[in-house]
Amino acid sequence: MSSRTFPRVRVVVPTNGERPEYLEQCLASVTRQREPVDVVIVGPAQAVPALREAAERHQCRFLVEDDRGLSNAVNQGWRDATTEYLAWLGDDDLLTEGSLTSASDELDRVPEVAMAYGRLVIIDAAGRALYTVRPGTFASWFFRYGQNFVGQPGSLYRRTAVQRVGALDPALRYAMDFDLHLRLLQGGGMVYLPRVLGCFRVHPSSLTVTNPRPHDEKRRVMRRHLGRNALRLESCWWPIARGVSGAWGVTTKSGVIEATARNVNGLRAVARAARCC
Repeated sequence: MSSRTFPRVRVVVPTNGERPEYLEQCLASVTRQREPVDVVIVGPAQAVPALREAAERHQCRFLVEDDRGLSNAVNQGWRDATTEYLAWLGDDDLLTEGSLTSASDELDRVPEVAMAYGRLVIIDAAGRALYTVRPGTFASWFFRYGQNFVGQPGSLYRRTAVQRVGALDPALRYAMDFDLHLRLLQGGGMVYLPRVLGCFRVHPSSLTVTNPRPHDEKRRVMRRHLGRNALRLESCWWPIARGVSGAWGVTTKSGVIEATARNVNGLRAVARAARCC
């Protein structure tokens, strides 16, 4: 157990209350951390009774969302934070044992960086491991060219860095983490931990699976942060970057969005069928 008695990390769990079994697993993975954690659940008014009960069971706080959308919910949960570090976790994802202690210790060790990220296990709807994402330190360089190998579950952010670069962009539906990570990369940089920090769940109703055009928003975000010359030559280097990304994903089982997309074609079909019923 950590010797600390006060939370240095705030974790926000945005949820619409429609996946109670996943939410229970998610909250348990956070509240069982060795690191004391300030956990805030943010959800809609129509789900208040169930979410308040979940918050009481796990000794969390619950806030009724004051605006719609995932980014708004996370921002609301972060708004009054005084902890040193911030994180958020989708209600269908998990933290691994000791994740927050490892990430916060690494940020303590390297005080100049803005965020820490690590390895990620991709799990299916039943929680079975599909494969492990091992992005390595190279990911933080390749990241700026639109190849998202930095997983969000398990990533930890320095609160002062988030306040300096700004929180999540509410206009983004799928690539809000990519946009924040790019801003933090430019505003302090990233440090990589060679251990599994989180689990990313792939299931028919997840945002990754239901996104009909997974690269469009991410590419628009990438263009926000490109230099003038890189933007002018995008048509030349973009196909090369995509090819390198695909090859690396196949050989190393790395790449959250790119490699996952190849493994969830069946889930996309199920999701489309469900929307047609």
